[in-house]
Amino acid sequence: MEVKLERQPDVWKGEPGGPQPLRAPHTPLSLHDMEQRDYLLRQIEALGRILSRLRELIVGGDTSGARGDLEMHLRTAGIELAMANSLDPSTLLMLLGGQKLDVRRAFVVGALLHMDGMRARADGDHAWAARSFRAAEALLVAARPQLDAERAQLADGTLDEIREASRINT
Repeated sequence: MEVKLERQPDVWKGEPGGPQPLRAPHTPLSLHDMEQRDYLLRQIEALGRILSRLRELIVGGDTSGARGDLEMHLRTAGIELAMANSLDPSTLLMLLGGQKLDVRRAFVVGALLHMDGMRARADGDHAWAARSFRAAEALLVAARPQLDAERAQLADGTLDEIREASRINT
């Protein structure tokens, strides 16, 4: 019995008809995807702790402590609190990304400006609060379409609070 074996042409990986990779490049729940999701969740948890601490300070009446923390966290995000409050929302959006919005930074600054609006309102500075709320809303609305599910949910809750505060103050 004679078996004739045909030689297969040498084909580089990835070429049509060539050997296929062991797994598809976008396999659901790949190790890379899980690590990236873990990282994002840790970032969200860290921001949540910061926002929770700020809310506790504001509700507890330590608005000067909250202001100091806000200034520090906003400086870490690359912007001064007084500047963020003094700029109109479109200029602030441009500052946080130019041609392409830095979505994560806009989200963080928006969440912090929301807390600043709450702090200013607790201090009785309604004009400052209104500017911070307007800027926070503009940043969160602009970033919202590009956020992952967890951040989008947090942004939606924050936007609801901002809109509720605006209805109360009008």
